[in-house]
Amino acid sequence: MAIVSTYLEDQMMDQKLNIGVSSCLMGQEVRFNGGHCRNRFLTDAIAEYANFKPICPEVSINMSIPRETVRLEREESGRIHMRAPKSREDYTDRMEQFATDWTKNLEEKDLDGFVFKKDSPSCGVFRVKIYENGQPAERRGTGLFAKAVIKALPELPVEEEGRLCDPVLREIFVERCFAYRRVKDLFARVDWSRKDVVNFHSREKLLLMAHSPGQYKALGKLVAEIKSHPRDVFKEKYIKTFMTCMNDKPSKGRHANALMHMAGYLKNKLSAQGRQELARSIDDYRAGIIPLIVPMTLLGHMIRRFDEMYLAQQTYLSPHPYQLSLRNHT
Repeated sequence: MAIVSTYLEDQMMDQKLNIGVSSCLMGQEVRFNGGHCRNRFLTDAIAEYANFKPICPEVSINMSIPRETVRLEREESGRIHMRAPKSREDYTDRMEQFATDWTKNLEEKDLDGFVFKKDSPSCGVFRVKIYENGQPAERRGTGLFAKAVIKALPELPVEEEGRLCDPVLREIFVERCFAYRRVKDLFARVDWSRKDVVNFHSREKLLLMAHSPGQYKALGKLVAEIKSHPRDVFKEKYIKTFMTCMNDKPSKGRHANALMHMAGYLKNKLSAQGRQELARSIDDYRAGIIPLIVPMTLLGHMIRRFDEMYLAQQTYLSPHPYQLSLRNHT
């Protein structure tokens, strides 16, 4: 069962995420060899909560299926080309033009995240091979299409399918996608008010603290100065700072501090035994003995028992659907 039933859970069920994705990860046979790389986490687990927007940039520039492989090559000028090593055909201009056209109206596509194919010269995000003089020189490249998407919308959560095998990175990515959806929804209404922002910021407090206490403070200062900013400027600054905070990887220590902060609201209502049980659970999580879901579930029980409405409204308790079991790792 959910830790604490809140309106956020209903919202997550009613409104699906919009996730951009490399087509081959959806099982579409568009790879160079005519195959696919279906990702079961995406198609079987996340699919219930997301509308996928598949794209294969190589097919989109009329590269055939199957086709010869391509790779990233650095010229003497320093420019990175996407070129077929056998035929020497250069696809750079076509790919860059397609990426420019596709990202022109990226905000209108209303994406909440993007999952790219790893190692791809068009879609890879991290450690794509770059060749010089026919030899691999480094693994610090980014695919040409992925690079354009990231540049056009830096706040957009992006990940590679290979890294989704890591339970920590998987949870952070999904958490960031739902966070991006929420902050965009906050400002979607033309008549959003200062009260709306303050209420939103209050609900997100503990989640933001778990990611980056420093960025949370910067965000709080921005909210306090909301009247000194034009509405459009404030909106842009808040979303950017909010997502900068969410992009910071939370540590066990930060999670434990957030849990202790929640426990502080309950200390005068708990018995000595209850306080000790909660503190021990948080310490065991910090030590890596138990997963985050254990102290969170215990806190949820106590929040329901004492009807602590402020804590019950915290996004931190349900930042993503509990059915995904994303907090079950140690």
